[in-house]
Amino acid sequence: MNEALRVALAYNLKRITPAHGGEHDEEAEYDGPSTIASIRDAIASHGHEVIDLEAGAGFVDAVIAARPDVVFNVAEGAGGRSREAQVPALLEMLDIPYTGSDPACLVVTLDKAVAKAVLAKVGVRTPPSVVMMRGDEPLPEGFCFPVIVKPVAEGSSKGVLAASVATSEEQARERARATASRYKQGALVEEYLPGREFTVAILGGAVLPPMEIVLVTGEEHPVYAFHHKLEPTHEVRYEAPARVPPELDRELRDVARAAYEALGCRDVARVDLRLDREGRVSFIECNPLPGLTPGWSDLCLIAESVGIGYRELIGRILEPALARRRARRVAAARVDEEQLAFAL
Repeated sequence: MNEALRVALAYNLKRITPAHGGEHDEEAEYDGPSTIASIRDAIASHGHEVIDLEAGAGFVDAVIAARPDVVFNVAEGAGGRSREAQVPALLEMLDIPYTGSDPACLVVTLDKAVAKAVLAKVGVRTPPSVVMMRGDEPLPEGFCFPVIVKPVAEGSSKGVLAASVATSEEQARERARATASRYKQGALVEEYLPGREFTVAILGGAVLPPMEIVLVTGEEHPVYAFHHKLEPTHEVRYEAPARVPPELDRELRDVARAAYEALGCRDVARVDLRLDREGRVSFIECNPLPGLTPGWSDLCLIAESVGIGYRELIGRILEPALARRRARRVAAARVDEEQLAFAL
């Protein structure tokens, strides 16, 4: 039986509800009260005391006062392209174990262009792209249209709309300028991949079966867009596990694992993939802070499809952090023994 511990739940609470068109999306990545309650209850069901810690300006004082044994981290941070790394960096400074990936991983994965560059270096296929701030940057040689234009460092599909697909250079530059201006960051202009879309979850080192996001929008260039993630819609169907031949299943899992390892993820992550014109698997992005809304978030749907219930899912995300805490305690005890022996 696991030791009962003080587990702090670090989160950012969603107080502003976004609109379907992407308006008022500044808190879209944050978790709603019901999701926080579900995570809290699942942690407590394993016998732990749960302490709520909202990741705002007072987080440092709050975590010091709470004195948790470990932190379950779902905090998105408070702004900037390094925002997801803020809570883990503070916890490392305070020597408090936490769930999920470390600050370096979270910085790299949030910036889609940086993540793509890292993976291209290790041979993971990813569609050609360019980052634009002004809209007049040169295009890579041989760049093909259509393209999709999206903010380079946002999550939850913020800024990804049906209108994000551009079929000409003029249209792409116009949309890049608008995106960069609205989100105060670069716009990633990326070749549009017309094939099937998948997401693959990795949990505790195990690659779970792929889930397919089946788009039935009727559009020429369908996009898994921001509004699809707000509420159920007839435009999207989720097939978990995906119905794919063994060779494609293996390729999807291999690419997801390669991305997970090259980007330095740990404990849990979700890797989004899409097929190109030739049916080859390409990396789109990696999310090491995947959503945890029961019965809704992609990771939860994938876990359910292989018989992992919500309570077990939360426990499996928490367990590696508990193991790191145990390892630290063993190492500290060994140091104490060595120092005592030396003193004697």
